[in-house]
Amino acid sequence: MKVINGDPLTVVKELSGPRSDLSDYREVWIVVDHDGRDCHDFLAKCRGLSSKRTVVHGVVSVPCFEVWLNAHYAPVKNYQNQADAQTHYRELTGLSSKDAKMLPDDFPWDEVAQAVVRCHLPTDSLPETDTQGPCPSTTMPHLLRSLGLLSADEF
Repeated sequence: MKVINGDPLTVVKELSGPRSDLSDYREVWIVVDHDGRDCHDFLAKCRGLSSKRTVVHGVVSVPCFEVWLNAHYAPVKNYQNQADAQTHYRELTGLSSKDAKMLPDDFPWDEVAQAVVRCHLPTDSLPETDTQGPCPSTTMPHLLRSLGLLSADEF
């Protein structure tokens, strides 16, 4: 795993540079927050990084990654923005604002299958791989399926 800070297009630019050889990997998954910015260009550039040997996937959480975390506890709400989702996360976890970017010690990892059905509104479906879904939603379940942590029948 490699952590690259910056906006989604900066991440793709870094991975397309001369020091980033992706050919040793069958799949590369880039996980980003929407953060109020359209990610269609990011997703297109991910596809552009793909080769015969390596498929590059973009995972977009709208409005932010807390959508995926919240779904481990309860159905997501109709968040208007990142602040709404983050407030809901603090409510669900009891974390303070100072610790809001942390996972609590009792994070419900075993709720991953439930998180799949709770990570979007009931009126929407799980967005397809390599797409930007509606707010709120995330394509994290596709990454977990690829890692073998979820089966296709859990979707």
